[in-house]
Amino acid sequence: MDPDVKKKYMEAGRIGKRALEIGASMIEPGSKLIDVASAMEKFVRDEGAKPAFPVNLSINNDAAHYTPSINDKKIFRTGDVVKVDFGAHIDGYMSDTAITVEVGEQGKHSDLIEAARQALNAAIEVVRPMKSVNEIGRRIAEVIGSYGFKPVRNLGGHGVERYDLHASIFIPNYDDGNVVRLQPDHAIAIEPFASTGIGLIHEGQPGNIYMIDSPKPRQDEVIYRNFNKLPFAERWLEGLVDDPKKYLRAMMASKEVYSFPVLKEHNGSFIAQFEHTMLVLNDEVIVTTR
Repeated sequence: MDPDVKKKYMEAGRIGKRALEIGASMIEPGSKLIDVASAMEKFVRDEGAKPAFPVNLSINNDAAHYTPSINDKKIFRTGDVVKVDFGAHIDGYMSDTAITVEVGEQGKHSDLIEAARQALNAAIEVVRPMKSVNEIGRRIAEVIGSYGFKPVRNLGGHGVERYDLHASIFIPNYDDGNVVRLQPDHAIAIEPFASTGIGLIHEGQPGNIYMIDSPKPRQDEVIYRNFNKLPFAERWLEGLVDDPKKYLRAMMASKEVYSFPVLKEHNGSFIAQFEHTMLVLNDEVIVTTR
């Protein structure tokens, strides 16, 4: 891997890790989601990087893709299981990392959270060049199953390339039989999801996260100039366009912008998630977000 590219991945990882720590420390009963997200994103910008995507704050049976809207009033409540998923980028080279926090630290969901945490640690231990992705998935499922929970089968890890957060390779959270192998000199993200439910997610309501959805985007368009083809939040458009909601409605109607739905497990279930970004190199494996 080019030394300059490696340096950018490493710095994005350092910044993403610290932003995650800041966000997790702010989550307590009564605190606002928008305050947590804003603080994390501000930290990244203050460090000279940019957010790789909006902070995801997904609660209980929501697995991913919720970020606060403009003037969002939502607060964290005691007992909530919150997935905090975020990353930074430098010149398009990204980090992607996640942690799960139980609000109020009652300990009711500590086993679920530990299952996802230890599944990630176990997966990292087996990562090396030319490892097949189903072997990684098998290890994740074994660990989560040993705690009495189920891995989420239709979510998983992914490649991380320049300005492409979910690139090429898919890394399952169970043995799906896919023997595609990890190639050296690539960045990947591994993200186990452990569930008290059936281990399958479905699409729910919009989560206030958007992305350019045109194969040939207008390069003079305000969102391309500011975000390239990375995901962005509705609230990031404040100060860039006069009416963010109206602008997004028009861009979605013209099929130039895609809206991410919240990914949900069945009602009454809980999901925990942990994630790290890694560089799989010829002679070493580096976790950039640890």
